[in-house]
Amino acid sequence: MKAPPNRGSKQVLVRLPDDLAERLASIVPSRKRSRFLVDLLRKELDRASQALSEAARRLTELEAQDKHLAKEQQLWSGASLVNEVDDFDHDEFERQLREAQSGQ
Repeated sequence: MKAPPNRGSKQVLVRLPDDLAERLASIVPSRKRSRFLVDLLRKELDRASQALSEAARRLTELEAQDKHLAKEQQLWSGASLVNEVDDFDHDEFERQLREAQSGQ
């Protein structure tokens, strides 16, 4: 696996159980341990991300097969999260703001 271009790095302290640290030291040369751990971590994180994406895709498929959930999704996708009527009174806000500032 080819590493992406260096975009900076952060030093991280990782505590390993004695047996694992000994195995790492016996198998991976000292000057190559950091690269070994970076590659291993990247591979596992990619695998976990892929598993999460697959689970989300599968859940989406299952939801699409459920008519009740499909109808609910349709209702939510058309919903507005803000009040469509702009009942904010700018003049009243300015008046109250001036009143509050004058009391300081």
